Order: sequence, then structure tokens, then C-alpha cells
Amino acid sequence: MIARRSFLKKGGLAGVLAIFGWGIGEEAARASSPHKWAMIIDLNRCCGCQSCVIACKAQNKTASGEFLTNVLSFEEGVYPKANNLFVPVQCNQCEDAPCVKACPEKATYQLANGIVVTDWNVCTGEGDCIAACPYGARFLDPRFNNRSDKCDFCLNRLEQGLQPACVEACSENARLFGDLNDPEGELKTYLERKDLVHRKPGLNIASRIWYVPIASGKGGGLS
Repeated sequence: MIARRSFLKKGGLAGVLAIFGWGIGEEAARASSPHKWAMIIDLNRCCGCQSCVIACKAQNKTASGEFLTNVLSFEEGVYPKANNLFVPVQCNQCEDAPCVKACPEKATYQLANGIVVTDWNVCTGEGDCIAACPYGARFLDPRFNNRSDKCDFCLNRLEQGLQPACVEACSENARLFGDLNDPEGELKTYLERKDLVHRKPGLNIASRIWYVPIASGKGGGLS
């Protein structure tokens, strides 16, 4: 399996774009892409075990102290009726991504399948995309000349027909991943729900990650 860091640094992104019909012009790629990848996270299932964080770290080998996904912890209620709530967070793969608009080098852009990527051969590490992201999902990797990094749904794993590492590692099945063009199994069932929301809904930013709120109806850390 190709390590994601080597994959990006050695220009593997260009290769995988060609394999999937991307990198041939935005309009042409959008018209020809067979997939629309998306994720649903059910907060009622997440137990805060951090398995997704560990798996992501092992898969992507990010810089020390930096993570492509995290699990936030919140406490709601008052003892003895207090509860711990957990919210997995990462790049939301925004439909109209602020980071894409902010990048002066056009190094950050959205693939036809909805995944927002960064071309490390073009990125100059200025950090405009980091400041523009309202979710704090980006960081600069000092090991690679401060190239901007973030979650890309494990693009190199998708190329091999695998699911993102965080999805595969979740023992509680709190993360559901699949193709909106051809949803199957639980993903298809969840997409029919009326209570799906995006993180920080007040921003009105559509994205490819939806959440199932805590059944109590409280905020659950999404705001």
C-alpha cells in the first residue's frame, strides 16, 4: 500500500487523477466522474474510543502533534445526569469550500467526486487556506516545506477500492461512507433521515459530511 505522504510528495495525486478521469479540466472531470463520495457520522454511536484518530494517524503518518481527524469531547447536563458527548471532526469536503477560494496558487481545488485536495507540487505553504477554513481542519506540515495538509477521505485507499482508514477502524459503525451516486446498505438508509445536519450549521456551508445529532436533541457539540 502506498503511504499517503509519499503518494503526495512524489506526484501520485496526478496519477490517481488520471486513473479516475480527474485532472482533465473541472467541467470535463465533473461530467465524467462516476462517484460522489460522502460520509455520515452518527453521534449516537460514537463512544469516543479514538480508534478513528489512531487509524488515521497510522495511515497518513502526519506530523507530530497534528491529526487529520480528531474526536472532540463535551459534557452536557448536570451531575448526576451529566453525559459525555463525542464529536469526530475533520475536513468536511465543503461543496463551495472557503479554502479553495482563498488559495492564491490554486493549489487547493475540488475533484469531480466532491473531495477537496491540495496539490503539493503547487502549494507554497502561505497558509491562506488554513485561515479560511472555519473548522480548523488544516495545518502546515513542517517536514515538507510547510505544505498545507488535511483529510482527503484517504484518496489513495479509495484508489484501491478501500474505505477511509477512520471508517474501517470504527468498531461502533458510527461512520458510514459511500457513493451518493449509488448508495448502499446503511448509508442509503441514513440518507433518508430528516435529521441529518452539517457541522456548524449556522454557517450554511453544504458539505459531504453529515451528522446524526444526539437523540436528546441537544447541541451535541455541532455548533
